[in-house]
Amino acid sequence: MKLNFLGLPDHPKARLALIPAPLEITTSWQKGTKEAPLEILKISSNLEFFDEENYLEPQDILGFFTYPIPELPFEINKALEFIYNKVKYALSKKQFPILIGGEHTVTLASVKALKETFSDLKVLYLDAHLDLRDQYLESKLCHATVMRRIYEMGIPLLNMGFRALCKEEYEILKRENISIIKMKDIKENMENSIERLEQFLKGGNIYLSIDMDVFDPSIAPGVGTPEPGGMNWYEFLQILKLVAKYNLVGMDIVEVKPNLCNSITEYVSAKIIFKIASYLAEKYGET
Repeated sequence: MKLNFLGLPDHPKARLALIPAPLEITTSWQKGTKEAPLEILKISSNLEFFDEENYLEPQDILGFFTYPIPELPFEINKALEFIYNKVKYALSKKQFPILIGGEHTVTLASVKALKETFSDLKVLYLDAHLDLRDQYLESKLCHATVMRRIYEMGIPLLNMGFRALCKEEYEILKRENISIIKMKDIKENMENSIERLEQFLKGGNIYLSIDMDVFDPSIAPGVGTPEPGGMNWYEFLQILKLVAKYNLVGMDIVEVKPNLCNSITEYVSAKIIFKIASYLAEKYGET
C-alpha cells in the first residue's frame, strides 16, 4: 500500500526516506504495532506543514519519499532481511532513512545496514526499557533483546529515559560498558543529562531509535508497555535538537500501538518525523 507522509506527493529529489516497517512477530503484551505505519502516515496529513521553531517547510527543502507499506514475511529473520534491504536501497540513493515501526526489533535491521556504511556507528535509544536481555520467552531475537544483539556487534550504546529493568539487565549494566541516563536523572538535572549526551554524540555517526514508551503515558498512551514517569515534549525536543546537530545518519520510531479512539500517539509520532526533518533542513538547507 502506498500512502505518503503529510499526504504530499513524493519529492523528485527527496533526501529523507520514510520506510514503513510494520513488524509484529515477537510482541509480548499489547498487540497492534503492525498497524502503526499505516495510522501514522494517515494522520500525518493533519499536521501543520510549517515549522513553528525554524519558520521553514522541510518538505520543500529536503523533501520526503515514502516507501510503500509492505506485507512482511512471518519469519523474523526474513522480515528483518526485507527491512535491511529497504534501508540499503535508501542509502544507495543518498537518502536519510527514517523507519516507521513496528516493534523495536526493526532497529536491528536498520543498524546492520547502516553499520556497513558507517563503521563508527553509535546508537542512542530513547526507551523506558533497556532491551538488553540475552533472550526473552526463549527467543534471542525479539523486542526485549534487540539492544543486546546490537551491543554484541561492537556498537556503542546510550539509553536515555529508562525506568524499568529486570535483574538480568541490572547485572549486565554492572559488568558491561553500556551508557545510561535514567529518566529520574533527566527530571532532576536536565543540564547534566544533556552534557552527558553531548559527550556520547561527539565523534562517530549516530543512529537514533525512539521507542514511544519513553514518553509519559499522558503524552503517548498508545504503546504496548507504558511506564509512568516518562519524558515530556519539551525535554524530548531539547534532546532531538541536540542530536540533529551531530552526525545523525538514520533513525526509527517504534512500538506505537494505535488506538482508533485516541490517536494522540500516532499524531505525536508524525510530529516527531516532521520535527527532525525541520532540524535537518535548518542544518543542511539546500546544499
